[in-house]
Amino acid sequence: MSRASLGQVMRQFHSTYKRAVHIKRWSELSNADRKQFITNYVNLYKEKHPCSKSNVMYKSLASDMDVYDDTPYVFGILYNEIRSVHLGQSTDNQKGSGPMGDLDFAKLLYN
Repeated sequence: MSRASLGQVMRQFHSTYKRAVHIKRWSELSNADRKQFITNYVNLYKEKHPCSKSNVMYKSLASDMDVYDDTPYVFGILYNEIRSVHLGQSTDNQKGSGPMGDLDFAKLLYN
């Protein structure tokens, strides 16, 4: 294989890889997707951390989503950080460590 064709194969691989791992940012999600993420996040957090006082806070924040047809932006911050960790871009959290790095939480992200 010539260097030129190898370079083209590598470019195709990298461009395909980038498309394959695109995960939407919070701002790209529909309101319905945001609500679904919040509901799933609150339930998963409660399942994984049943004794955490954060459960009460998360449930309280999420409780009026349908009443006001709104999504608390604090969940957007959590979503974007989970996304950053999953993509290896976070400087604050690491994969496999804490809720932000937990692979089960990464499964809640949208492509």
